[in-house]
Amino acid sequence: MHIIIVGSGKTGKHVIESAVRDNQDVYVIEKDKAAAEWMASHMDCVVIHADATSIEALKEAKAEKADAIVVTTNDDAINALVILLAKQLGIKRLVSSVNNEDHLHVFEQMGIDTVESPYRLNGRYLYRAVLGPNVKEFLDLGDGFEVLEMIVHQNSVIANKLIKELNKDRILPKDSRIILLKRNNQIIIPEGETRIFVKDIVVVLSKKERVSDLSVLFGQK
Repeated sequence: MHIIIVGSGKTGKHVIESAVRDNQDVYVIEKDKAAAEWMASHMDCVVIHADATSIEALKEAKAEKADAIVVTTNDDAINALVILLAKQLGIKRLVSSVNNEDHLHVFEQMGIDTVESPYRLNGRYLYRAVLGPNVKEFLDLGDGFEVLEMIVHQNSVIANKLIKELNKDRILPKDSRIILLKRNNQIIIPEGETRIFVKDIVVVLSKKERVSDLSVLFGQK
């Protein structure tokens, strides 16, 4: 996956570390020269010392080939502008941090996959949003497995399906299992006749490499 990460501060650094660890094709755009030089000498990624609000900088990061962009600066105006430029260049998956919680609704209206306020801002979470934008929470179990909380969206592939239907038709990816549901503040241990509804939170045990496939199943058709 070709990922552009804007900003290499506290949050951006965690996103970069996670993406590099997963052997993604990482391009970092960093305006601060010292920070850019440090990142270039310590991380296995391409570092571009430039202002990401310049469309030339995004093109230098091969935006036309990018699968996703994660914007992590501490200035919401810059983050919003970079996201708009990224959309203009055709980047499909857009993820941004939001420093002022009052701005969250503005970013949501821009069609961004995931925006995060400082109250729960976490670089690893933003990186997870790139791989699976419908993932609400996750827990890394090691050995390549994770426990994920997935939100069932309107018209998703699994909405209104019985657990036994999912198993019979092999709709879930290999090495993925639904282990419980959360509905109206209640915990449901799923059985074959359990039906999955829109807005349910489904807890799934899955191999890490299946997260993107699961995100598609839980999202809009």
